[in-house]
Amino acid sequence: MIEKLFTNLSIKKIGLLSSYLIGFMIFLFAMIIVNEEYKRYEKEMQKIEIEYTNNEFAEKLKEEKTTEHKITIMRYVIGIGGVTLFMFFTVFGILRLVAFLIDNEFKTFIDEFANSSINHTKIEKNKFNFEETKDMVDGANSLVQEIIDREKELRDLNLHLEDKVKEKTKKLQVTIKAQDEFIKKSIHEINTPLSIILTNIDLLKMQNITNKYIRNIESGSKVIHNIYNDLSYMIKKDRIEYPKQIIHFSKFLFDRVDFFDEIAKSNNLDFVLNIKQDINVNFNDVELQRIIDNNLSNAIKYSYPNQAIFIRLDMADFEYADFSITTISKPIKNIDKICDDFYREDTVKGGFGLGLKIVKDICDKNGVIMSIESSIKETKFTYRFKNENIIT
Repeated sequence: MIEKLFTNLSIKKIGLLSSYLIGFMIFLFAMIIVNEEYKRYEKEMQKIEIEYTNNEFAEKLKEEKTTEHKITIMRYVIGIGGVTLFMFFTVFGILRLVAFLIDNEFKTFIDEFANSSINHTKIEKNKFNFEETKDMVDGANSLVQEIIDREKELRDLNLHLEDKVKEKTKKLQVTIKAQDEFIKKSIHEINTPLSIILTNIDLLKMQNITNKYIRNIESGSKVIHNIYNDLSYMIKKDRIEYPKQIIHFSKFLFDRVDFFDEIAKSNNLDFVLNIKQDINVNFNDVELQRIIDNNLSNAIKYSYPNQAIFIRLDMADFEYADFSITTISKPIKNIDKICDDFYREDTVKGGFGLGLKIVKDICDKNGVIMSIESSIKETKFTYRFKNENIIT
């Protein structure tokens, strides 16, 4: 009960409780005085009975004392009642005034503190009357000043950090530009000796000069040539246009298979072809070559030894051309990631992890649907060229 009474106290409640307490104390004091008067009256009655034997005189004296006692009690009641009411209303009025001042002080403090917390400005002490409130203002101003100091430190830190980021970014841009230039020049420099090697191999083959060493050199050179073409495309794709043209897809695919045939044989692999004749596509030859070459290169790289690589090109429902490569190889674990930049499931096999990313970007650009199926038995990459790319 007591705990409930003193829960959620307010200034108004405290003032009201104080008034009730004062009224109760005055009432208690009045009861003590009245009780003392009754005791005095009873003593006098007893004294009259003892001292006076004349009953008439004693009775008369008792009546006088009783009347006097009643008048005294009435005076006490009226006097104490008046004093009680006066004290009650006086104290109640003073407490109400104090409560009003304190309540107004707190409201002002709350408003000023809210404004200070938003704008981070100090509270003016001259707006308050009580010393206790001024102490609260000092505490709040100390907190605000600390926030202001911290904000200044943070601004200074951000300013220096921004300058450092700009400086590092500038250096990084210079480094990246230098690396790009280096890669461009390196690719250009690689092209010339690589072309010479391939040309001389072709001349030797024309003279029927061939052996396993020449075949190995040719195989390695063609692998390098495929990597060169990927890097060259990566550098140029955002700077030059790749216009479409009518390409004899069937013959184009035969030519690319022929280019990789020596590489497949050097890895103890064979191509099994199922290529429908006279399929034409409206496509860019460089981008089509990147799709075919990267798939043939990956098929050779990841196939188990002494297996066949199945290559198929056919029409589907007279509206689509399906190009697919099927290999007997280790299943792909993360099909969703296989086309991400620099992703390689088998780091032992080497490579940059860029080939399928290039293929995926070209397919997305030209509306070619790419699908991958992989299991313990086989892995199959299929590319569906839609009707806008097919020339019938």
